[in-house]
Amino acid sequence: MTLLDYITPMAARRIYFLIYPGFELLDLSGPSSVFTAANGLAGEPLYEVKTLASQAGPVTSSAGISVLADSLRSARIDSTTTVFVVGAVAAPLTEASRDTKLNNWLKKNAPLAERFGSICSGTFLLHTAGLLSNKTVTTHWAGCEILQHQNQDLMVLEDALYHIDGKCWTSAGVTTGIDMALEMLKRDQGKSLMQSVAKYLVVYTQRPGKQSQFAQIQDMKPNEEDSFAELISWLKNNITRPVKINEMADYMCMSERSFQRKFTASFSVAPARFYERMRMEYARDFLLPKQSVEIAAHTLGYRSVAAFRTSFEKHFGLSPSTSQQIR
Repeated sequence: MTLLDYITPMAARRIYFLIYPGFELLDLSGPSSVFTAANGLAGEPLYEVKTLASQAGPVTSSAGISVLADSLRSARIDSTTTVFVVGAVAAPLTEASRDTKLNNWLKKNAPLAERFGSICSGTFLLHTAGLLSNKTVTTHWAGCEILQHQNQDLMVLEDALYHIDGKCWTSAGVTTGIDMALEMLKRDQGKSLMQSVAKYLVVYTQRPGKQSQFAQIQDMKPNEEDSFAELISWLKNNITRPVKINEMADYMCMSERSFQRKFTASFSVAPARFYERMRMEYARDFLLPKQSVEIAAHTLGYRSVAAFRTSFEKHFGLSPSTSQQIR
């Protein structure tokens, strides 16, 4: 016998995904594939991946595909365990937030794990369980403002693909769970295996851009009944020129100060930033797919291509040329 015969293999880390009726299937399948691919490429069981639910048995996702889940009480929580809550759209998420058994289990067990977190809107269930007090988190861009409104003790990052705050890992939406799982794999097993898994899954090791590249500011709805709808339509018609704040105020027959205050209260963003984002979205969606960066900058009336690039990168976290390549 050799010394190796007396060495006990390191136990696999356990990764638990909490699911419930109507959950988003990709929130589960994406990050879980990172850990199972790591097992295959490493040639050893680095991770034990399981699904948990309030009741053991098949749980039907929003896609209509059912996944077998173990019961919550079957889970073993210790310093090698990670607990993830998957997301869903509003209706099933609301039902899950009323699941006392699920929420009590989360509240009791998540703090005992090595790590806990969420994929996409699963962050709302961490909030319901009281696990996010005084933490910095992220969630799907469509839910950031709602989550921030629900809990003023939180800092909600609207642009992050994922964020780590101590034991708490949260991701922005659906496929960003893959980005977060890759980061977790890198910290657990090293950069080399993480890169091999990313290559195997044909995904970025570090995705370019920020969450804001997917949000549409023109889809934002005002908070007041006075919706500024005619102004937004007018801005769209003048999108190729840099409209000034005083022009917007004149169009609305308001003083500049009153316009600034009412617009910001209605949209939770200053009018100048709102309009600049509209122009960047126009460039991204309509100009850059067909025109060069230089023509796009000229069409929008920028003094230089460099100024256009700077503004584009500020809003989306990636360069105009990179945006052309990945769209």
